[in-house]
Amino acid sequence: MVRTRAQEKAGDKGVDQEVKATTAKGTPKKRTHSKTEASNTSKKLDSNKKAKKETDDQPAVDKQNKSAASNKSGAASSHPKIKSLIERYGSIPLLDTELEDPMSPKPETILALLLNAMFSSARISHELAAKTIATAIKADYHKIDTLRKSSWDERTQVLTDGGYTRYREKTATALGELVELIDEKYNGDLNNLLPKSRTDSSPSEIRTRLKEIKGLGDVGVDIFMDTAQAVWPCLAPFLDPRSAKTAVALGIPGDAQTLWSTKDIDRDPVKMCKLASALTNVRLDKREKEFQ
Repeated sequence: MVRTRAQEKAGDKGVDQEVKATTAKGTPKKRTHSKTEASNTSKKLDSNKKAKKETDDQPAVDKQNKSAASNKSGAASSHPKIKSLIERYGSIPLLDTELEDPMSPKPETILALLLNAMFSSARISHELAAKTIATAIKADYHKIDTLRKSSWDERTQVLTDGGYTRYREKTATALGELVELIDEKYNGDLNNLLPKSRTDSSPSEIRTRLKEIKGLGDVGVDIFMDTAQAVWPCLAPFLDPRSAKTAVALGIPGDAQTLWSTKDIDRDPVKMCKLASALTNVRLDKREKEFQ
């Protein structure tokens, strides 16, 4: 059939309108037509979320690992303040008295350290306690034979000469009882107080035995263990609670085991003893600001 120009023009117009309509609507989006496709999409999203969470958590894990490594390294690190403390205020206990051999575990040395702990733990000034132990050692009371032969009046007089007047009668009695205990339980030598088999529990066993001594409370036992670890290495490392607090206040570890592992102490009982002595001296003389 022959079409007229008007019909062709009208037909072309209709085609143009159809094309425009299609273009205006745009290309239709692809839709999910099955449950399988929907499930796969959900799983993919969950997997992406999990991967993102692991990535987010990774820095925290790395931070924890770095922190642990740092702590481990810090335990074997060097703390300048430790060296300074020992050099300036650390000393061997009773080195300034007439004690013959303060670095040897002789019976006389151990008894002298015990007497020092008794006097130092009393409610008197540390200067007075130092004077009293020096006077007692000068009177040979660190020798069990001399102390055994002394009378109550003689012991009272020695304590008075040392300035230990407030508790002299009670302490004179305690010294007499101390001799009896050492003779009966330890055959006249405090070295026999040490456990025969040395184990990790030895310090706690020694502490229990020391607490049987009248006139020696927890503070006295702490002082003895601080000062005796240089000659009784099985006590090391030890740091009394008050010195531990001082250490933390000065910016060094307050844990004895941590200090023990530092390069400055290097698992040396004598150095540990000197550090305990230094911390005690700093606390008693109120010199904390020198290290802060």
